[in-house]
Amino acid sequence: RTLKLNFAVNQKANIDEPAGKLDKSDPFYKEKMDTIWRNVLDFGRATEYHQTFGANYQVPFNRIPILNFMSLNTRYTSGYDWQAALPAISHLGNIIQNSNSQQYNGQINLISLYNKVPYFKKLNQGTSPRRNTVRNRRDQEEDNDDVKNKFQFLKHIVRFGLGVRNIAINYSENQGTYLPGYLNQSKALGQDWAHFSPGLPFVFGSQKDIRYKAGQNGWLSKSTALNTMYKVNSSENLTLRSTFEPIKRLKIDFTANKTTSNTNTEYYRWDDEINNFNSFSPTENGSFSISFISWATAFKSDNDDNESEIFDNFRENRLIIARQLAVNNPNFNGNYNDPVTGYPTEYVTYPGDTFPTLVGGYGPTSQEVMIPAFLAAYSGKDPANSKLTAFPAIPMPNWRITYDGFMKIPYIKKRFKQFTIGHAYRSTYTVGSYQSNVNYIDGDEININNMSYHVAREISQVTINEQFSPLFKVDMTWKNSLLTRIEFKKTRVLALSLANNQLTETASQEFVFGIGYRIKDVEFKLFSGGRGKKISSDLDLKLDFNLMNNRTVIRKIVEDLEQLTMGQQLIKIKFSTDYVVNQRLNLKVFYDRAITNPFISTTFPSSITNVGFSLRFTLAG
Repeated sequence: RTLKLNFAVNQKANIDEPAGKLDKSDPFYKEKMDTIWRNVLDFGRATEYHQTFGANYQVPFNRIPILNFMSLNTRYTSGYDWQAALPAISHLGNIIQNSNSQQYNGQINLISLYNKVPYFKKLNQGTSPRRNTVRNRRDQEEDNDDVKNKFQFLKHIVRFGLGVRNIAINYSENQGTYLPGYLNQSKALGQDWAHFSPGLPFVFGSQKDIRYKAGQNGWLSKSTALNTMYKVNSSENLTLRSTFEPIKRLKIDFTANKTTSNTNTEYYRWDDEINNFNSFSPTENGSFSISFISWATAFKSDNDDNESEIFDNFRENRLIIARQLAVNNPNFNGNYNDPVTGYPTEYVTYPGDTFPTLVGGYGPTSQEVMIPAFLAAYSGKDPANSKLTAFPAIPMPNWRITYDGFMKIPYIKKRFKQFTIGHAYRSTYTVGSYQSNVNYIDGDEININNMSYHVAREISQVTINEQFSPLFKVDMTWKNSLLTRIEFKKTRVLALSLANNQLTETASQEFVFGIGYRIKDVEFKLFSGGRGKKISSDLDLKLDFNLMNNRTVIRKIVEDLEQLTMGQQLIKIKFSTDYVVNQRLNLKVFYDRAITNPFISTTFPSSITNVGFSLRFTLAG
């Protein structure tokens, strides 16, 4: 039962008719009908073939006592498609494509592991280990009290060490290949058994490149009119989760994730000049995202002129990063700093030239310089320890914290049914998109526009999205059923554009105060047809107050200019009452008001007020 397999096939075919009208008076009528029936008996001309395969395997850790605290589920799925070309352009070949997906879901239940030790099991169950009866007597001596206190302290230390409750790892990988110009047919299992093509591994999802074998064996069209691109794509998704409970009722959920996607395309067709198949216009594009920590700079604010200390650090970090790159590049022979920018450059004076020629360097607007300097500055780290890459390898943990232990305090327990505080932090670094640089060959090519080497992958923009959602939150349910919520949120989005060398920073702060109350058994009397009918239901009251400030500042890197371009203070007041008349009828009265006070002179203050009521009637239920 730990291994499950599934397989499915779907094929479409057309019954082709001979050209012309089918008429019994036609002297070729019999031959045409014979052709049609022959096509029917041959199951027609295949036009599409679709095949899927799946395998799921549950690793039997539960059967191994020493490892039964772990679980691992693996799944492999594959798909194969063959699509026939239209008969008029059959010389261009058919299209085949495959895909595969691999998933690994693992979990480690550390509570089960701890419980294998009897002492740890008692700690997790909240019972104290048994001690000798002498210590429980009322006449226990002071020395034994000291031992008991030390034991309690040791118990808390051990409980803290057992705080990690579980670890979950989820990894998935998806790959696919799209190959046009395929001349062969698709029979059982997607194969053309006369040529053993395209091969069972390809049909079941293998990503081994079969182009060269297909070209040598005559599986591909040699038509130079073929203009459909060959494609290979892949994506990976890694998610790590863990729960940590250092003390009772305090829960910390850690999450880390990383996502990458990549697509390679090119024209792969016959080249008469080399009398062989050749690749034309290869390109690569993709995206990247990873969990990040930028906490160290989250609470540093701008001065009155919208100038940022962190942005200044970013600009200064560039020179440190550029020098590191120059030192780490074995092909860089320059020991000269540009007199204008001060950045490392390499010049060569060729025979017959009067002035030296720039052949290498790392300028202030180089992508290789800008991104590591940006990450170091806004993560609050030393640029000298930078990894010098735009694609960090290790995802950093984000977290969510909740604590409801205040209910143990008598004063709070007397007045509240529930009293919970919470905090959450999430930060993500994203490379929106990148594509291959057509000017890049081996890394020694110079980009004269920024006095730097060409990069293999051109990135247009990178972003750090940081959210304290919330920074601090209190949820309270009073004994009299009054609900109270106090919340403070903070967000920051940093978008570094490498196209125009500027940083756009959007920051917001939001304070939320909400209360709710339910008045039970509110009675009303309705009159219908001269008769009165008494109804009784609960009346729900809600009041929310929001105060939000958001600002957008553009910081120009080359010009060293920082300007507030957008911002406002937004005040929202929402009040509503809900009354359920019966199962079908609901009455709601509401009042909403939003007041906007802009921070820039080009925008005017405004306010919007909505007042009204709504009736919701359910016809069926």
